[in-house]
Amino acid sequence: MAVMHVLLADGSIPWMLVAGIVAGLALALLAGVARARLAHRSVRALLHPLAGADGRLAIYLRGLFVPGHEYYSRAPEDPRHPAGGLTVHKWARVDGVHAAADVQAATTLLRLLAAACPRVVPTLEAGEPGRPAWGEHGIIVGPHHLAYQVLDGCAPRLASVRPSASVRLLGSGTVFEAREGLDFGLIYKGERTGVRRSYLLVTGLGDAGTIAAAEFLARHAAGLGRLVGRRAFALVVAVHPARGPASATLQGIEPRPAWWRRMLHGKDWQALRAAAAALPATRAGRVTGGQPAVAVPTPPARPVAVAPAGAEVRED
Repeated sequence: MAVMHVLLADGSIPWMLVAGIVAGLALALLAGVARARLAHRSVRALLHPLAGADGRLAIYLRGLFVPGHEYYSRAPEDPRHPAGGLTVHKWARVDGVHAAADVQAATTLLRLLAAACPRVVPTLEAGEPGRPAWGEHGIIVGPHHLAYQVLDGCAPRLASVRPSASVRLLGSGTVFEAREGLDFGLIYKGERTGVRRSYLLVTGLGDAGTIAAAEFLARHAAGLGRLVGRRAFALVVAVHPARGPASATLQGIEPRPAWWRRMLHGKDWQALRAAAAALPATRAGRVTGGQPAVAVPTPPARPVAVAPAGAEVRED
């Protein structure tokens, strides 16, 4: 600072140049802040009215039934030698057990919510059959009972799913069938008209599809918000599990964004179209005969036990 003061004092560095540099840095900082605020506004529009004024938002994960709040898991006897013998652990007083893929996808969505909607207080629930879930807005993660209820009971009806087999966009009649080495994810937003509650569904035909759908939504949330706004929509992505969720590509979106939004936000529309890739081997086109999709078996979900502090762990 002393050297700078001397240089300014003897006129080696013009004051106007220093003032211009400071003003440029200040403008760049303000532009960055404004851009971030606009991006968060578009994400909030995409999630509206999920992030309501009350701040409560339920996130429903696939719940694996645990009788008596006890859960058994297998682990190597010696962690240094995983190929050795296995031992069985008994977890007591477990509040819930969820699929690991659903937890990973929910974590991605929680990061998105924390950045764009910091006032939202999310709660994790299990989407089990018989659990009342129409009392508040919610995000449904993973292929479970509540996910199919949302697709059947919310309006507008834009997509349907055959578990582990295929997903169909109802507007165009396009069917996407899973096969070995290829999975699909679905992102859907709709409203339960009877109770006026909105739901965002992020699911896949398999675990890889669920994770890829969440990653795709987090990556393109700002652009989607500018293109879709507060409207309901359905979006299908394809993913190669061996390549990871970053390989997710857009396969279809309904309804198509309005023409004036595509013109006003041309860069976002081009970015979304750049994320599209054709899959002629798996895209069946318009369904005419109503033939059933060929089911592709998927590996069982890897469970994650969620236990409160002080839970007992026993070895049998």
